[in-house]
Amino acid sequence: MKKSGSATAFVEKVRYLDKEGRASVPLALMLVIFFQMRGYLAGIVSLTFSEDRTRLLNLFYSNTEQFGLMLLVGLPSSIVLLSSTFAAEDDRNLGNRMMVIAQPLLLFSLFLDAFLIFWLFIEHQGHFSFGRAAIVMGWFITLWYLVKSRHWRFYRNHLATREAPEKDESDDS
Repeated sequence: MKKSGSATAFVEKVRYLDKEGRASVPLALMLVIFFQMRGYLAGIVSLTFSEDRTRLLNLFYSNTEQFGLMLLVGLPSSIVLLSSTFAAEDDRNLGNRMMVIAQPLLLFSLFLDAFLIFWLFIEHQGHFSFGRAAIVMGWFITLWYLVKSRHWRFYRNHLATREAPEKDESDDS
């Protein structure tokens, strides 16, 4: 059976655009970005402890290099978050141009995160914990979402291919 490309594109436009033709931000994308920025979130939460601010961070990271690497893992995700926030629907800007490289940035961040997870696993000599198991599970779910999600692919392509409006050069004098 032959699939119709234009019919699929029409169904995706109807599903993922609102009445004004604006793309809705995928909720799962926000969860993926916050998962990859969990070092920033842990750092912000640790600032709430007034006595010992490193107590919470010591639960997740055994040294400052691991925490620094986790902040580095979240940097591409924060770039994608900012570019998707500032990408314009009706005028092309830097955010729209950054959406072209959003997928490689998030995948780079994800594989850097895999290196950190592997480092933590080796450092604890394979000791099982539910927290690490949840992080590994979240890593696989994030990988699956970035590779297979239609909504993420449509959102990224919709914002990346927005054209700048043509300016009318007519003289009214």
